[in-house]
Amino acid sequence: MARTHVNLGLEESVAEMARQAAETRHVPVNEYVEQLIRADNEKFRTDFLAGAQEVLDSYGDLIDGIEATA
Repeated sequence: MARTHVNLGLEESVAEMARQAAETRHVPVNEYVEQLIRADNEKFRTDFLAGAQEVLDSYGDLIDGIEATA
């Protein structure tokens, strides 16, 4: 997979937290940041799909009726 470089400006205390967290996990800082971004996006995706399923469960019959008349 192609890699792209991104320049981040962090407060020194936050940068130090990232370095320490990465070191604790025995991974480079960039891999640690990638993991955080992936986890955040996966949570968003999971929450979105759960919400969409709730809408379908609640209003699926109504949606089907509208589609049938279209």
